[in-house]
Amino acid sequence: MSRAIVLDTDMASDVDDALCLALALGSPELEILGITNVGRESGLRARVTRRLLELAGRTDIPVYAGCRVPLLAGSGFNWFGHEGEGILEPGSEPPLESAHAVDALLEISKQRPGLGVVAVGPLTNLAVALAKDPDLAARIGRLTLMGGHLREVAYRGRVFPPGVDYNLCSDPHASLLVLRSGIPTTLVSADVTLRTWLREADAVRIERAGTELQRALARALRIWTPVQQRLFEPKAAQPEDNVAFLHDPLTLACAYDESFCGFETLEIEPTIENGVFRTLERASASKATFPMRCATSVDADAFRTHFMGRLLG
Repeated sequence: MSRAIVLDTDMASDVDDALCLALALGSPELEILGITNVGRESGLRARVTRRLLELAGRTDIPVYAGCRVPLLAGSGFNWFGHEGEGILEPGSEPPLESAHAVDALLEISKQRPGLGVVAVGPLTNLAVALAKDPDLAARIGRLTLMGGHLREVAYRGRVFPPGVDYNLCSDPHASLLVLRSGIPTTLVSADVTLRTWLREADAVRIERAGTELQRALARALRIWTPVQQRLFEPKAAQPEDNVAFLHDPLTLACAYDESFCGFETLEIEPTIENGVFRTLERASASKATFPMRCATSVDADAFRTHFMGRLLG
């Protein structure tokens, strides 16, 4: 039986959101009941989502624009300036659902109790939904979340200690509300997702694949790769063979197949320290901690192989 999910995404900045959507469309284990969009210019993000669905022939899936600013404060939402390039045609206005993403999430959860939510962006939509209807927490069967930073990870000679990540830290108060709500949560944190990525040869295979969706993804990949290199690569070094991290696709995959990652149930304390949201791993349970199923390792080659198989299949 397929698992019913809503995908909550900040589509169109990092290409991994588009790759995540493509993986979801190629995964028969999932029934996508709706896609909610969050972040600055959420309407544009939703139009990018709608266009990708049109290219895939899946206009049956409803798309909703959601929250555009953090609840109270924070670093704000990313905006690189390339959003929509390679996917949206100039002046294109793909149709969206009239309902706000928050209201759509509440309505879908009432129709399908036990709903899975896969959240691969800031948690503002979920937080506002919980504020409007606290009973939502009991209707969500599982929240699979790309976010948090639990343990040390190294990349290109740089060691990233447990600390911040974009998705949860961009709206710290929303993250605090959601992760303290009691929703059963699977956490796929940045220290794990930073270990898996697509290579140049993968990008070439996608470019040569031939469908309209695959060509759009290839264009988006080529736009994103130099942005990612500026963010992560040492200036004096030869760039890694890494065209895009697979943060969001790995998280999506964990909603239907956990075999790519090693998991531990950990006591996590969601908290705000000096204005910065943190996911702190604690040795024992307390009133401040919540047990979460956490990915702590990944078989990067196995997942990349799975992802490419689904994308090109």
